[in-house]
Amino acid sequence: MTTLGWTTTLDGFVQVDAVPWSQHSLDEVDPGGSGTPLNEETISIRRGFFRAMAERENYFAELELDANTLKGPAARIVTSQVGWQVPAHAGDPLVQLRAGLMLIPFGAIVPNNARYRDFVEQPMFLRALFPGDVDGGANAQGAYGLVRWSVSAMNGSPVGDAQWQGRDPASSFDLLGRLGTDVPLPHRGRFVAGISAMTGKGLHAGTPTTKDSLQWVDENQDGIVQITELTTIPGSPGEPSQTFTRDVIDLDATVHWCLAELGHGMLQFEGAIAKNLDRGVVYADPIARSRDVRELGFSLGLVQDLGPIALAGVRYDRYDADRDAAEAQGVTTVYTHELFSTLAVMAAARWHTSRLTVEYDHVTNPFGRSDSGAPMSQRADRVTLRGQVEF
Repeated sequence: MTTLGWTTTLDGFVQVDAVPWSQHSLDEVDPGGSGTPLNEETISIRRGFFRAMAERENYFAELELDANTLKGPAARIVTSQVGWQVPAHAGDPLVQLRAGLMLIPFGAIVPNNARYRDFVEQPMFLRALFPGDVDGGANAQGAYGLVRWSVSAMNGSPVGDAQWQGRDPASSFDLLGRLGTDVPLPHRGRFVAGISAMTGKGLHAGTPTTKDSLQWVDENQDGIVQITELTTIPGSPGEPSQTFTRDVIDLDATVHWCLAELGHGMLQFEGAIAKNLDRGVVYADPIARSRDVRELGFSLGLVQDLGPIALAGVRYDRYDADRDAAEAQGVTTVYTHELFSTLAVMAAARWHTSRLTVEYDHVTNPFGRSDSGAPMSQRADRVTLRGQVEF
């Protein structure tokens, strides 16, 4: 439709997830006091998008809203951005400038809208480094021949940030860049690759000053205050907040092909090495740990169409949240890498813009403990059924 000189397109997208079996599910609530149910075998609205896209000459705008029931009924803004571009005769724009709330333009997987993803969730290392996929900022990108480039300044607090939850705690910006290529191959194939980097600052929250206080412990349980039962707890000086440096470098490569009878297929690799950047899984705070936290993650996935109505895929991802993690066992220091891994096997049937997906995830995480208290990998396998439609 056209209003005020703008041509506007509206669309919607709904994902409904059913988890019939989860190895990590309990009919219990969080013992930490939050009262959050620990049951994972449930039916939920994973995403319910409503999007408006508008164009006028070389200008464009986008607003996308989401409603879901992951942690109870909730609604939020996914993206809200405005921009200007110099269009090319065919393919990607020569230059595009945009600002607002947007998918973080880093690597190959993060900037891909959820409606176009083949697997149920992002690889673990991307959920850790860029939780929620969305952040506020400004971006310039473009294409010329085989070259693709992008530079951005972002707030540095994605909407899924476990501590700040999208609120920017520091005045500095995260600086991101990607340099890549898109090479046509015979038989409608393509080779897409790029290298991305980011540098920025995080914030370690300080603590307020506390006063001296008096504590009474009724040792003889007679209900009467006695001098010997009173203890003075001294106050403590406040600790100012401190910033710290974080950075990451990422490499991605994707090969696309087309098999005449089966259809499109792709093999995709992405890996990242980072420092002090985990904001979603094992929060990286080098001030609290008195050392830098080094992270390493990668994913390798294969997806193939099986004719016009089906596709299948397999993906393995691995994430080390702290490559220098160690703990004391008696008088011995033992290195205990915080390793997460997932082997996902997916099959889907599709019809026009709808899809029914079944995925089995073989998941391990490092937070398990044996009966003796020694660290061990914990299994958290699950089966997910997902129905989705775009309209």
